[in-house]
Amino acid sequence: MKFLYMIIELSNGLLATFFLVHGHYGFILVLCRVLGSLQNVEIIYSINYDKKELLRFNSTENKVAAYTEYAMKWADDFNKKPEWLHMEAEKAIADCKRFGQLYLPEVEKTVKPEVTVRSVRQASGKNPAMLICSAYDFYPKPIKLTWMRDDKEVTTDVTSTEELADGDWYYQIHSHLEYFPKPGEKISCVVEHASSHKPMIYDLDSSLSESDRNKFITGAAGVVLGVIMAAGGLIYYKRKHTG
Repeated sequence: MKFLYMIIELSNGLLATFFLVHGHYGFILVLCRVLGSLQNVEIIYSINYDKKELLRFNSTENKVAAYTEYAMKWADDFNKKPEWLHMEAEKAIADCKRFGQLYLPEVEKTVKPEVTVRSVRQASGKNPAMLICSAYDFYPKPIKLTWMRDDKEVTTDVTSTEELADGDWYYQIHSHLEYFPKPGEKISCVVEHASSHKPMIYDLDSSLSESDRNKFITGAAGVVLGVIMAAGGLIYYKRKHTG
């Protein structure tokens, strides 16, 4: 089997030997880690072949580590030049800081979710009621929804979707709670997200929902109409007999 040896110069000038074989592949992974702020940046180079890591350079340690016996000689050669490694790493760190100043402000943006808590099913006999807590149009993706009942966390009869992408960089998520209502209880949905420094609490409105109000109004109107018709019939009956 013949190997084709290639020398690939990385963006910061660090050299690495790269092997290519028919049906095999290798790649170099360059990680730019921001540790708290752009004043503290770390560079990590990882040289891989056929899903196996051969070498790794860490700018904090200023040292190349070998993960296979075959790569030990390369690591030894690189580590004999610590000043050169440090100089080349500083060039890469400067590039990281420059790109970070451009892109970190966009990445760190957060958008607060729009949250609704509503009833989707009333309790009937042995069938529990169901509530849904929905969070819309939030960014970034990680979020946590928790149900509280009289200020105590509910851990049973809760089901939630994953964070669903809207296709416009924003996300939505839905959590369902099945329960049997109790008079005077307080039910809340607690939302934890990067857009707020503290948990956001949304209480269930204990008043009638719009659909329930419509049903109530329709029913009440029917009762009033029935009373009017009954009263009219009674008046007509009395007049007829009086005549």
